Amino acid sequence: MKSLVLVKQVPNTDSPFRINSAGTWVDEGNLTYGLNDYDRYALEELLRLKDAGKVTEVVALTAGPERASSALRTCLATGADRAIHIKDDALLAADPLSIARAIVLAIKDEGFSLIMAGLQADDDNYMTIGPFVARLLDRPCATAVTRLELVDGTTARVERELENNRVQVVDLTLPAVVTVQTGINEPRYASLKGIMAAKKKEMRTLSLADLKLGAAEVAASAARFKTVRLAPPPKGKGAEILSGAADRIAQELVKRIREKTGVI
Repeated sequence: MKSLVLVKQVPNTDSPFRINSAGTWVDEGNLTYGLNDYDRYALEELLRLKDAGKVTEVVALTAGPERASSALRTCLATGADRAIHIKDDALLAADPLSIARAIVLAIKDEGFSLIMAGLQADDDNYMTIGPFVARLLDRPCATAVTRLELVDGTTARVERELENNRVQVVDLTLPAVVTVQTGINEPRYASLKGIMAAKKKEMRTLSLADLKLGAAEVAASAARFKTVRLAPPPKGKGAEILSGAADRIAQELVKRIREKTGVI
């Protein structure tokens, strides 16, 4: 059974974040990048299935500019068998649906039985790539998965995280698409042996032209939605610090919430 993990390169959380001059995104000039944290769990889940003999191949795919290849190298060093990089600067302005279209074109002849991705991206918090890919491929999809089991060669049984600590159990007929929640496993790190082995693994590069997809079809002008403005949260005018015994502070806090918000 062939499997695919969709990954994204995102800014590291310790990068200096400043809004760009257009006010539409952060200034990327001083950012450093790494593998999206949610995607690490998706990769680990497939690697565990391979270790158990239930998956024969784990392929990592990303769509993005030249620098995004470092995310794929991380996947290869961690244990993925090969990688696919849809490389084009036009993808920087693409919306999730356009990226999903490019992914589907890149894998149409691969025959993946199980496609996995992280629940969301660390940078923009979108949760749409996995479901979009599933819809374009006309495959069943489950999101926010916290447990996955391949019952046989035709079914994946998953547990989905719902609101109020509820869990939904779903059987998906393969081929299927699954996005995973953090905590589904404990991701492994790349070993020195894995890093050395990654240098010999295949990383296939595809352009939009290779996919017969015009840059104008994924450019900002073709996006179904756009970021109009990005701004930091407004600063408060001040803060009041309550002191004294805990029960007295609690009473005063409830009083202020009631007076100012009417919630209580």
